Amino acid sequence: MAQINHPGNALNGATIPSNVGNYLRLMIATARNTPQAEGNLTQLFQNDPLPNHMGTSWNSTKFGTLQAFSLQAGVDMTQQQALTGTNVSVTPGEVGVQIVLTRKGVAQWNEDTAERAGVAMRNAMDRKKDTDIGGLFSGFSRRVGAAAAVFSLGHIGAGISRLAGGANTTGTAIVAGNGYDVNDGPFLFVARPESVHHLLRSIVGGPMASAPTVGTTSPGIEGSGLSQEFARRGQSKSLGEIGGAQGYRNANLAKDSSDDVSGFIGEKGAIVYVPMEYEGLGAGMKDPDVSLRAFEVNMVEDYGFAELDDNKGVELLLDATPATS
Repeated sequence: MAQINHPGNALNGATIPSNVGNYLRLMIATARNTPQAEGNLTQLFQNDPLPNHMGTSWNSTKFGTLQAFSLQAGVDMTQQQALTGTNVSVTPGEVGVQIVLTRKGVAQWNEDTAERAGVAMRNAMDRKKDTDIGGLFSGFSRRVGAAAAVFSLGHIGAGISRLAGGANTTGTAIVAGNGYDVNDGPFLFVARPESVHHLLRSIVGGPMASAPTVGTTSPGIEGSGLSQEFARRGQSKSLGEIGGAQGYRNANLAKDSSDDVSGFIGEKGAIVYVPMEYEGLGAGMKDPDVSLRAFEVNMVEDYGFAELDDNKGVELLLDATPATS
């Protein structure tokens, strides 16, 4: 895609005034800026870029399990095992956002307006990525919480217990030493802001505004250092460590008509994000349309995403009823 030429250069018979060119450059530079804000889902999970000239798909092999056996001195080992592997393949695809700006409109901009327009393009791309990755959360085979469940420390503890305990299902015996799919962390969780508000209220103590309601937490929690910390800090995008997991709020997670949302608790390696870099990606401007007297600004990225390891993640199903107090 064509980039903006130096001011004064003719494009299709048109000339970009110096101030217009400068504002468009600022807008595109801002749009290209990769956000580092904590809470963007691409920052939370495994990033594995697909380099140039390495094909169209990213591949990773997930190995099966092996078991060690007791041996007897001088006796040949006969417990042969096959090393099996399952391929996880991710094929990046193009995602874009396009806007059309009139020459007259851009000529009336200032630097702040140009920068905010670039941020709007960047945010649109980030919301798309969060939507794509967040859509994977409901696909994990294990779940804590339920429809209409008010987020509490118990859900975080239950999620970590499921991850650290491995393949443990109710009423099933576990042979000693079969903890092959256990996870040791570090753990993280992602939930909508409404659910996070419920969690913080349950820690601080006091009634919930949404149904179902809860009362104060266990004696001694209300007014404690933990309670005071959350009361003082409130909801930042990165919540810090709560119950043994780093917490993040994200408003781009889908909520159904019953006010329920699928969040996530698990390890970074549960999901992989695969960006692809090559010539032509990023934000740029098409040559001006003379008759329309406008500029076409395009932003394109190429990426893929997938669940990488089901054993490393748990769906966090919670209520996300809008809070009133």
